Amino acid sequence: MADFNKQLLEHIGLRFRARRNELYYSLRDVSDLTGISMGTLNGIEKGRGMTLSNFLTICRSLEIQPNTFFQNEIPLTPPYSLSSETQERIAISKKLDSLVYHSDFFETARRVAEVLAELGIDKDQSNKFSVHLSAYCEAGALTFEQYGNYKKYRKKK
Repeated sequence: MADFNKQLLEHIGLRFRARRNELYYSLRDVSDLTGISMGTLNGIEKGRGMTLSNFLTICRSLEIQPNTFFQNEIPLTPPYSLSSETQERIAISKKLDSLVYHSDFFETARRVAEVLAELGIDKDQSNKFSVHLSAYCEAGALTFEQYGNYKKYRKKK
């Protein structure tokens, strides 16, 4: 992925240089138009050190529509992967969202233990899930009733 980014930045830099030359602009001219230093512009033309702000400023100054650089689709693959713990957290959050927003599970008041059983999650996670369910209450999706040491959660009417 890093190679793809590098190639794309080099391509953009070359296109900027070609357009600058078409307009008979020097680096100093573009620097005067953009407020970007000549050293930074030189680096950008070589495919280094470009921010989105600089990209847009140079496009405007050289009269290039930014979308012309992205005619082909860019692969949407992150350079790294999420940890298994993070992937598990996301999967559980999706399942919990589905229970809360897209099912009738919470039409009946439910204890945390019932939610864990429905999701197939170990009871050791009950404290964590109490926090999750409280967040749904704060968001207005659920409400709870206190029964001594435990709460029962249900959809808010």
